[in-house]
Amino acid sequence: MKKSPVYIFLLLVCVVIFFLSGCARLKQGQTSLESRGGERVSSKTSDPEASNQTTSEDLSANYFFLESRFHIKNKDYPKAIDSLEKALAKDPGSFILTRDLVKLFIEQNNGDQALALAEKLIRINPDNVDGLLLLVQLKKDAIDEKELVDILNRVLVLDPENKETFLRLGKIYIEKENNTQALNLFRKMVDQFPDYYVAWFYLGEVYLAEKQYDQAIRHFLKTIDLEPDLVEPRFQLIKIYLAQDLPENNSKILELYSNILEIEPDNQRAFLGKALHLYKTGNKEEGVRIFMGLGQDVDSDSRLVMVAFDEYISAKNYSDAVIVFSEMLKADPENSTLNFFTGMAYEALEDFEQAISFYLKIKPEHSQYKKTILSIALLYKQLGEKQTAINHLEDKVKLFPKDIDIITYLASFYENDKLYDKAIRLLKNGLEDSPDNTSLLFRLGAIQDKAGLRDECIENMKKIINIDPKDAGALNYLGYSYADMGIRLDEALELIKRAVEIRPDDGYIIDSLGWVYYKMEDFDKAVEFLEQAAKLTEYDTIISDHLGDAYQKANQLNKALDAYQKALDNAGEEHQDKIPELQKKIEAVQKTLDE
Repeated sequence: MKKSPVYIFLLLVCVVIFFLSGCARLKQGQTSLESRGGERVSSKTSDPEASNQTTSEDLSANYFFLESRFHIKNKDYPKAIDSLEKALAKDPGSFILTRDLVKLFIEQNNGDQALALAEKLIRINPDNVDGLLLLVQLKKDAIDEKELVDILNRVLVLDPENKETFLRLGKIYIEKENNTQALNLFRKMVDQFPDYYVAWFYLGEVYLAEKQYDQAIRHFLKTIDLEPDLVEPRFQLIKIYLAQDLPENNSKILELYSNILEIEPDNQRAFLGKALHLYKTGNKEEGVRIFMGLGQDVDSDSRLVMVAFDEYISAKNYSDAVIVFSEMLKADPENSTLNFFTGMAYEALEDFEQAISFYLKIKPEHSQYKKTILSIALLYKQLGEKQTAINHLEDKVKLFPKDIDIITYLASFYENDKLYDKAIRLLKNGLEDSPDNTSLLFRLGAIQDKAGLRDECIENMKKIINIDPKDAGALNYLGYSYADMGIRLDEALELIKRAVEIRPDDGYIIDSLGWVYYKMEDFDKAVEFLEQAAKLTEYDTIISDHLGDAYQKANQLNKALDAYQKALDNAGEEHQDKIPELQKKIEAVQKTLDE
């Protein structure tokens, strides 16, 4: 009969056990199995009076440990976990078994069990570097920053050669702009690892953040000396020379760009930077030539545009972004992608007319076309040309009569101009093709409410809840409507409580909850929830007004006066109609207080 692999494995285990039991006879008091690096797997020692005999308990942890190794080799992690858990049951104080089980739980994405065991590891051996680093890995999202820094510093005391911990701790200091500690740490790292280019680079980064340019230059040059093919320290040197803005640096900057392109001939960041620098420092013709070449590659190399976006628009270098994208656009004036990013750069500079001119050139098949439709309307509004914005959107609705976003956007423009009939008609037309679209139904209901058609509004909110019982917006709107009308208050309370469960940190929903209690004349609860809502919304005008009303009913007049004043202070353009009412409330409360 052919022997199975498992049978052969178990036979080998028996041989190992036999060998180990023989070792136990040879030396009194020796542990049952030594693992990697001399670390102990089982903490049990032989009984002096029974040194010629190895019990099954002594061997059980070893057996299951070896069994787990076999399962890991075959990538059968659930069985490996089971074997290690059995081993730990026999030897619960074993650091090695616990550590290996933590790693298996991590492998299986079982974070909770891994974390519980990692914390046990630290209790078993508080000074074990592997255990501390596992704890950091598992608690990286939940761990307090101070605790994380303390653990990493502790690791460095225990293991001063741990480069990864140096870097991890240093990056935390850099992210938190704790440059003094970052400098001290990376100086120590450079002293300890003088040939480690990464340490020199990060020390240069900290000096750069501190604007100690001479020191930063020295450390970036040392980084290049240690690792000549690195491009990042060269980019950092360019950043320094540009910041210094000295004419004698121009040749250094161009030389660095040339070095980068020798190392990485396709480095688009270097091509863009070199072209921009030439363009701005008197060699405009050569800069334009490079930009034209890059512009011709845009359609075949989408990464080029994203590099330019990251380097200039994301970095908020908007004036440079205008040069880069508009010059590349000259190679292909009809290119929708380049028109889009040129428009975006002008929009960021608040040159809205120029932004619109580029957005209008984007073709309908482009992925950003719809975004530009909405952006153009908003920019016209910013320029005070609301009717032009509406005309623009009306034209696009004719082209895309079923597009929900364009319909909703145009409806909001009608709503802002109090053209409620137009908005209602438009939304109903949209619902003919999408009768269950909750976004259209909600907007329709909200506008019907403003138009005084509250019954129709309520029916639409009910319809939304039937389609989606967890639509917090509709639950809140319906509940608030009942409360505001002073009807069906128990039902209103239940509706809004459901909305709060779905969006517990939404100040406007919590305001509705407070308002229901106000209408139910439970003023203490009304104050409790309205205070919470006001804080969450930074004292929104309507919510502060509600809070003032609740304070008055709770006979807290000084607080009522303060709430009304905050409502008045925060009354923006959309709440101008509330100002006279708030002023009267303030005068009335002040008069009562004076009396």
